Amino acid sequence: MGVTVHAHWVFIADGDGDLFGYGDKVMRALLEQERCLDGFVDSAVSADAGRAVMEIEADVSGDDLSHAIAKAHAAVRSALHSAGIGTPDWPTHGEAMSMVLKDLRTEQLV
Repeated sequence: MGVTVHAHWVFIADGDGDLFGYGDKVMRALLEQERCLDGFVDSAVSADAGRAVMEIEADVSGDDLSHAIAKAHAAVRSALHSAGIGTPDWPTHGEAMSMVLKDLRTEQLV
């Protein structure tokens, strides 16, 4: 049995670049990830220039929670790189897993 997660990232923009232009580039790259990566769907990007924030969301399916998070993390990081955005402080998979919030209303009980 697989698992599907809804993943959400919030990034603070660094610099004076065109946040909306970067958002468009990231969205195009995410759509390319959807075409290439099975189980990565419904991606979205929003940008708030006033707060200098970009948000990314996507639904991702995997064999288990760890696999789904790994796929999501890789797809988003790849999209950011495709848009010319560096990720030197990107968290490891273990760090990402420690930040995952579970919705206990849908948690499978044993």
